[in-house]
Amino acid sequence: MKKTALKISIVLGTCIAGICIFAAVILNLHLFNTDKAALLSTTSTSMQTPSAIKTASQNDTNVDVDSNRDTFEYFLSGLGEKDIDTLKKNFTAFNEQQNRTVKIDEELFQQYIDYKAALFALERSTSNGAASVNSQLSAMHQQLLEIQQQFFTPEQQQALFGEENQLRELALKQQELKHQAQSPADYQQLWQDEVNQLPPNLQESYRNASLLNRLELTKDMDTQSQFLIREELVGSEAAIRLTNLDQQRESFKQQVDKYLVEREQILLNTNNNQDDKLLAIQTLRELMFESNQYRRIQALGNIHDQQVTIY
Repeated sequence: MKKTALKISIVLGTCIAGICIFAAVILNLHLFNTDKAALLSTTSTSMQTPSAIKTASQNDTNVDVDSNRDTFEYFLSGLGEKDIDTLKKNFTAFNEQQNRTVKIDEELFQQYIDYKAALFALERSTSNGAASVNSQLSAMHQQLLEIQQQFFTPEQQQALFGEENQLRELALKQQELKHQAQSPADYQQLWQDEVNQLPPNLQESYRNASLLNRLELTKDMDTQSQFLIREELVGSEAAIRLTNLDQQRESFKQQVDKYLVEREQILLNTNNNQDDKLLAIQTLRELMFESNQYRRIQALGNIHDQQVTIY
């Protein structure tokens, strides 16, 4: 339910941006930064696995087994750290550990890889500034369906993409209703009528997605106004948790900023050799952060270095 709400949130939040909502679909953006969504629904299913079948960045995560597609995406997220052949071997090793009743057809994983490759080709060929946004969205939707049909049976297509395809169709319907409606109130009624025809689980997801978008709009408000709006949307208890979460994030950001400054000073110290610098950075990291944060801090340091190099 949480992932569905987040996917719908992308659609609702970016319909005005037009083609971008379909770019998100093409790139298969599964959003895992779900601190706010956690206040509204349950956590996703995951499975603990040996680190031997993971990339370095996945070592502190569990394989996502919510669906076959989520499992495929989990292993493919390691692309860049490992080549595709290694990731396929990792998936096979994981799959062989599973109970026979839940094993995934390994040929389906290869079909999914081929499908993803076709999507990147589609992304490069769909830009057409002369066409209207709505016609581009509709055309891209049809192209996505056609590509899915090239690689998958109807049953496989429904299992892997049924929900996503329905969300795109609803996004197109939403745009159509906006053009048909005589007023904002008329549009809201037409859209509500459309949502009411959805299965109960999708209706709930749309309500959660709408709530997430409204919460997101509070991020630039002053603290008092932000709390009052959040309290109205989710109640006092959840509003307090959101405030505490904001404070934790800000505290962590300040700590990271301080770490990066001191790390930079270590790197610029010409009196120490490279080994001494690395040891000093490791000591600094251990003094400032908990052990379960080390990998994340190392990654933030690497990102910082890349940005400095670019600019």
